[in-house]
Amino acid sequence: MNTKGRELRGSGLILARGKSLDSKRTQNPLATALLSQLRWKISDQEVNLFKLWNPVRGIVARYNSQLMNNYIGKELDKRYDEYLRDMSTGQEPEGKSVISLVFDGYLKQSGSKNPSLSLDKKLRSYATYQIRTFLFAGHDTTSSSICHIFYLLSKNPSALKKLRAEHDTVLGTSIEAAPEAISSNPHLLNQLTYTLAVVKEAMRLFPPASGIRDGVEGIYIHDDAGHSYPTGGTFVWILHQTMQRDPKYWPQSNEFIPERWLVGPDDPLYPVKGTWRPFEHGPRNCIGQGLVLMELKIILAMTVREFDIKDAYEEFDALRGKKGPRIKDVEGERAYQIEQGGAHPADRFPCRVSLRN
Repeated sequence: MNTKGRELRGSGLILARGKSLDSKRTQNPLATALLSQLRWKISDQEVNLFKLWNPVRGIVARYNSQLMNNYIGKELDKRYDEYLRDMSTGQEPEGKSVISLVFDGYLKQSGSKNPSLSLDKKLRSYATYQIRTFLFAGHDTTSSSICHIFYLLSKNPSALKKLRAEHDTVLGTSIEAAPEAISSNPHLLNQLTYTLAVVKEAMRLFPPASGIRDGVEGIYIHDDAGHSYPTGGTFVWILHQTMQRDPKYWPQSNEFIPERWLVGPDDPLYPVKGTWRPFEHGPRNCIGQGLVLMELKIILAMTVREFDIKDAYEEFDALRGKKGPRIKDVEGERAYQIEQGGAHPADRFPCRVSLRN
């Protein structure tokens, strides 16, 4: 299952409405450089000295960085010219890209009623790196999550049965009619409550990323034993998977139970506030949360009734033999997460996809 190209195409919305990187059919320079950068990334746990000291990696990293900066910079200049043209004519665009909102905020903050004819170099540089962060953060988190959702559903047939029943009820029993039903009435997605519960439970067990915050002088973290840890001059790394599998907060913490998202506050399964953090929590949470949850619901609505998707780890391990991974499971899960920029299922989730009988 590979939705990476689709996600990269969707990332074009950061630059402009309707902008597509078209990375499924072409070698887009921005998409190619981003993926190359991730392939050359070295894990913090790497012990192979030849990989750590490979001089080529630094050269490739600088080259990819230059490619991304040049591509984004040219697009920013185009978007800024279009932005000024719309301002001069008083025309309001149908929809705004992320970058057009940045221009709005920048001009309001500067208090300038007569913006420069060329993009401010400081803003151009700042926006370039922020866009690179956007692209990195969202380039394959949805695809990793959908792999883990399919993995968990294949292991929990009762949940899959409930999911399919909900889609029949809300979207109609005709699978072919589902896309038109959603397109004509998007609010139907809000009725897919069990689908959302499946998504949230999968992201609890397999969060696609972790979070980090700046420490602050005078602010301390306190553990259950009463010890205090200063955060000043440090980064505070929030390990989502550890927190979201902690039995202190989650009864049956390692089990896939979508129903915990459908019960009331009096039920023991009811999630403790602030302990589900795949998108982080509070004012600095991920601005793409709503989009990702909607995407995942749509993907499931379009696939689970038509296809059977089952992991093929046993077959994969048998074929690889001694060359296979030394670690076969973590906490009972063969699709344990590995770090490759973001969190990915081990061995890229080998699976079998077949038409449903």
